[in-house]
Amino acid sequence: MFKALVTICVIGIPNNCQVLEDQYGPYETEFDCKQRALAISRQVYRAYPLWKPTQYKCKKLSVGRLKGENYSGRYKWE
Repeated sequence: MFKALVTICVIGIPNNCQVLEDQYGPYETEFDCKQRALAISRQVYRAYPLWKPTQYKCKKLSVGRLKGENYSGRYKWE
């Protein structure tokens, strides 16, 4: 199972970024996860007109874990 994550940054200020977590997943295959991440990237401008997607990641979930992260602030990329 995979969860899609997309990093978006303010246009012109690359240090001001946030991570969007997909709320539809998780996905059985990494391919499906990548397709969803790309779909999110294409729709970012509608909700965040001054933001631009910069990267995506399909995080493999451990057995029994579906969603959510216990972290404060930004996601820590491994």
